[in-house]
Amino acid sequence: MTLTNVPGLLSDGLRISPLATAHMQLPLSVILLLRNGEPAVTSMVRRAVDAVRSSELRGGPFELLAVDQTSVDNTLSLLSVLHARVPELRVLQDVRQGMAVIEAARAARGDRWLLVDRLVDPTLMHWGLQQLAAGKRAAIIPGEILGVDAGLGAPVLGNLSGGLVSAQQAIEHELQVRGQRPAWSPAPDRGVAERALLFLRGRLGWMGLGQLDRPLGT
Repeated sequence: MTLTNVPGLLSDGLRISPLATAHMQLPLSVILLLRNGEPAVTSMVRRAVDAVRSSELRGGPFELLAVDQTSVDNTLSLLSVLHARVPELRVLQDVRQGMAVIEAARAARGDRWLLVDRLVDPTLMHWGLQQLAAGKRAAIIPGEILGVDAGLGAPVLGNLSGGLVSAQQAIEHELQVRGQRPAWSPAPDRGVAERALLFLRGRLGWMGLGQLDRPLGT
């Protein structure tokens, strides 16, 4: 795995922007979990930035952390181009499939995290950010977004093999153990195939197949 936020790497394979200095903590990390995301990645980045800048968390610094799981399309090339317009963007690349959540949990610098793995309706992202700004420990829309406080997310997700749905389930379970509940909103109806996929993704982690927990077509 390598971390970069501009095209090209230093000789040791690591390059970090001024935003990503070693001990810098930020109010927010928006995390994009990517695998062959070429058709959607540009819109995902733009929507994420727009969601932050229109939320209650606007005005403060944030990072946009794109975690690429060995894409074989032009996802990384597009991210390099996007960085010229989005200086908050950092990229984790060469991440093994099923390890994106772990690596994101270890690399994110935000006090709050918002995770997405597909192009989602901006209103869903805005809802998640609203819940975090209001002090909720976690906010979940199944298969769409996960908002979580870093103090909860780091220990729970830092050793989790799987994708977004596995992460949502792990956070919800941890809160239940503590006698708490996340903010929750139903997912939009995307049709029978998407409902079936969400059902399947929810069981992959328990079957030891968390690396397959990803959106349709990725």
